[in-house]
Formats: sequence, structure tokens, C-alpha cells
Amino acid sequence: MNPVELMPSKKQVIKTYVSKEEYEQISRTAQQCSLSLSAFAKAVCLGHVIKSRTDQQARRELLKLNADQGRLGGLLKMWILDDDQHRTDVEALLEDLRRLQKKIVQKVRTI
Repeated sequence: MNPVELMPSKKQVIKTYVSKEEYEQISRTAQQCSLSLSAFAKAVCLGHVIKSRTDQQARRELLKLNADQGRLGGLLKMWILDDDQHRTDVEALLEDLRRLQKKIVQKVRTI
């Protein structure tokens, strides 16, 4: 006998039956979250929030967009200092950028 067979696992097993379609869907979702089927099922059953790679990638892209807008705002501020003629137009554009950045941050927090 194999020594591993003699040592019973201290973990409990939960067994469930699913259709082929359900199994495929669960497998795809677990894969999207970079989790094994077992880890995915355990996390879902325990009510943990599971974030897929797609969600994480979207969050990174939104954060990059937010940073780009911040840099654009900095350039516009420099322009205000150098050009009084367009000051009101640039200030309005800066305010639009601030509002958009707030929306981006709110979206990032929901992901």
C-alpha cells in the first residue's frame, strides 16, 4: 500500500453534480479568475468577492487613463500661466477634466 493512502485527508469534501454545460461555464469562470475549480467553488460558497482578470485589466486601464488626464491637466495649467488670452477656455477644459477624473475614480472603485 502507498503511504499516502494510509493517511486520510483532514479536509472535508463537498461533492455536487452539474450538467456538462454547467461544468463548462464554471470552468470558464474559474479560468477567467485564475483559480482552480476547487478554489473557485470554495471562494464562491464562502461568499468571497471574486475578481476576474478582465476586471483587473479594466481597472488598470482606467487608472492609466486617469493618470494621463492628470498629466494633460498639468500641461493645461502651464498653458494658463503662459497665455492670458485663452485663460477662460483652458480653465473650463480643466474643470471638465476634473469632473471626468472623478467619474473614472468612481468606476474604478466599482470594479
